[in-house]
Amino acid sequence: MKCLKCALLLVSIAAIYSNDAVACTTFCFINDGEWVYGRNYDWYIEHCLIMVNKRGVAKVALTKDNPARWISKYGSVTFNQYGREFPLGGMNEAGLVIEVMWLEQTEYPQPDSRNALSDLQWVQYQLDNFSTVDEVIASNDVVRITVRRATPLHFLVCDRTGRAAAIEFLGGKMVVHGGEELPVSVLTNSTYAYSLSVYEMFDGDEKKEAFASADYSLKRFVWAAQGVQNWDPMAGDLPVDYAFGILEKVAVNFTQFRIVYDVGNGFIYYRCLSNPEIRHIAVNELDYSCHTPVKVLDIVAGEAGDVTGIFNDYTYEANYDLINRAYSGTDFLKEVPASLRETVARYPEGMTCNE
Repeated sequence: MKCLKCALLLVSIAAIYSNDAVACTTFCFINDGEWVYGRNYDWYIEHCLIMVNKRGVAKVALTKDNPARWISKYGSVTFNQYGREFPLGGMNEAGLVIEVMWLEQTEYPQPDSRNALSDLQWVQYQLDNFSTVDEVIASNDVVRITVRRATPLHFLVCDRTGRAAAIEFLGGKMVVHGGEELPVSVLTNSTYAYSLSVYEMFDGDEKKEAFASADYSLKRFVWAAQGVQNWDPMAGDLPVDYAFGILEKVAVNFTQFRIVYDVGNGFIYYRCLSNPEIRHIAVNELDYSCHTPVKVLDIVAGEAGDVTGIFNDYTYEANYDLINRAYSGTDFLKEVPASLRETVARYPEGMTCNE
């Protein structure tokens, strides 16, 4: 019976993601020596909590597959739909930014001697521990994403040193495009190498067959790449506004929220479907001490402008409600029983402050 359920789950995933239901886009461009990073989240559900994650917290990964253990070095702000500690992306106080996108071709490594984490907790691990893209890449020597219940993802990462990279897991190995191998810092829902090849064949002419025959993921890559390449700091555009303009170009009718990270100045700007007002969070003004309560903010809350001061204290009930709504709204998670949802919701209660 368990095998049958697994098979049905895989079939449902294949059916869902064979269409355009997955359409996320990320990109970043340099302004005055620092990255401006844009992200569209195109998914089934909007409900999301913005979370302030603390430094000095001792954690054990939520997996039975040789779980990783660590103490968070950096505080971070993340966007979470599937529970606290399992973010879709975010930025830490050192300026490291990482976001996830669906990639059907993903193949994570098989179990080995490295410690393991789930796909989304891998994101939190990176934000907890590292300040640079190179450190994220190097972590592959000691941790891996577990293949158990994994969703196929790839990642666009940038930092305050001016480094950016597209990180994928193909054929069971980490594949990194950075430096000269990342001529345009864009990622959608196709492999970076294939997306880049289409972009280069297209060569700016939308009438070419290479563009006309491309699927929507590749077209979004092209449009975002054009936006990145056309950024001119001398043209008078404000970089955050320009980034939101690119996000508008590549948006779909189920884009749930849009995020722009101003890495150099330490601000996160965002808007969502049911509250299109652009709000922002001052990352460097938040309290990351683990001796104070974790703070959360509903993504739909607040008026235009600074919302740094309207976060609320985290509660188990808020986390369970987040998980319950997200699982119930995601086709391949609807059948997850209440007991497992509760386990995920209570998971943060096992963490301790070691600051």
